Amino acid sequence: MDKNSPCDSFQPASPTPPRDVRGSFRAKLFSTTAAGIVILSAVFIVFFLTNQHAILHENLVTEGQLLTRLLAHNARLGLFAANREQLADLADGVIRTPDVLEVTIVDRDGRTLARAARQSVSDGGSSAALTQEFSEPVFALQGKGNDDDLYFSPAQQPPQAGQRLGTVRVVMDEEKVHAHVRRLTATAVIGALAFLAVGMGLVYLIIRGITRPLTHLSDEVRAIERGETNVLLPVESEDEIGELTASYNRMVNALRQRREERDEAERQLRELNARLEDKVIDRTAQLEAVNRELESFSYSAAHDLRAPLLRLNGLCKALKEDCGERLDEEARAYIRRIATVGRQMERVISTMSTLFNVQRRGMTCREMDLGAMVRAIVATLRQADPLREVALTVGPEVTAHGDTELIWTALENMVGNAWKFTSRTPDARIEFGSIERDGEKVFLLRDNGVGFDMAYVGKLFKPFERLHGPDEFPGTGVGLAIVHRVMERHDGRVWLESTPGAGTTCYFTLPSCSPSSTKGI
Repeated sequence: MDKNSPCDSFQPASPTPPRDVRGSFRAKLFSTTAAGIVILSAVFIVFFLTNQHAILHENLVTEGQLLTRLLAHNARLGLFAANREQLADLADGVIRTPDVLEVTIVDRDGRTLARAARQSVSDGGSSAALTQEFSEPVFALQGKGNDDDLYFSPAQQPPQAGQRLGTVRVVMDEEKVHAHVRRLTATAVIGALAFLAVGMGLVYLIIRGITRPLTHLSDEVRAIERGETNVLLPVESEDEIGELTASYNRMVNALRQRREERDEAERQLRELNARLEDKVIDRTAQLEAVNRELESFSYSAAHDLRAPLLRLNGLCKALKEDCGERLDEEARAYIRRIATVGRQMERVISTMSTLFNVQRRGMTCREMDLGAMVRAIVATLRQADPLREVALTVGPEVTAHGDTELIWTALENMVGNAWKFTSRTPDARIEFGSIERDGEKVFLLRDNGVGFDMAYVGKLFKPFERLHGPDEFPGTGVGLAIVHRVMERHDGRVWLESTPGAGTTCYFTLPSCSPSSTKGI
């Protein structure tokens, strides 16, 4: 069996260059999971510590309020009698409570009757930011009361009555609350770090087991990019990743089959191209031979037929001069018609010869004054038809580079068409100039003659294609074909725009060429 067959056993993956850890899916998944665990752990620690601090602070406040109420209750008689010794004993008893820093009892005038404080407070060692102060006014109660009233909250405590005797104040130490919270913080951080270390290890092992088939698949896709199509992967699970691996194996088999089909198609195509090149060479040689024959025929038709036509016209003229009196009117009409056909044939042959010369002659590129050429051509036409009144407008400095003789031939045909097709237009006008269009210099020759329908514009540059009969406007139908060939030889373009009854504009371009440069066919 072929070693590239789809039924091959699994082959180990080829080594691939190391991949940037930051760009791997495994690293991204691990980083995302780790970040989530860290965030959740931090949120839990902050919530736990905040809750513990709130509980400890609430206990401290509750204890301080209870001590203050008890002290106010017990100091009522001492304040009433202004017994400093009794009040000092009460203050000394309260100061023995572990969290109490200072106890002060003042009368209603604000005079301190008793004060007890720990040594740290007396020396100024305690920070005011870590203490909590509680105060309670002392009244001379009237009516009934019991000890349960001491345990009511301020909102629930029964209203006091009687004269105010003084105020008691207790300062509680809050440093122990903060110290306890700091110990909890240290313990929570150590526990969280241990949990994170163990959790990260477990998460990494789990993610590595999940992403291992994806890593193998990624390596083999890179192998396919390098052109290797003979490596299959084992299907390790039946989940989505296992299905993806199976799809990859099917794709590898399909690619291998496509590659074999492509190689066979390329081999057949090379053989076909080799045969086709031979056919193209043979056909090119045949076409070149046919073109040479056509050129020879065109040259013969343009030159060898000219002499018989000249003799035919001469015979018609001699017959008219020598025998004209002996011929009747019908015979003389036939002679005139023969002469007309002969002259028409001579014009056709002349235009064919011009078209042939345009395609064959060499070119000499130099700078030309197109405006002067147009003026000279119009002057010649006016001499031939002095009764015509045609207004000519030529733009300033209309110059270009090209072959003088070829461009003269093209302008002669364009100006001749404008002169001919304005023959039936009063106030005939011909304009010649240049414009800038899309960064390119474009020359134009515009007339206000009969115009034509743009639906037939595709015919006008083909030889012997005409839109008007010879009785309307005489001509051979080769003039625009000559113009088109001249512009092609200059790597330029020519096109027409026209409206029936509103005239025609002929546009053409002449790309720049170096003066005195030559090229030919």
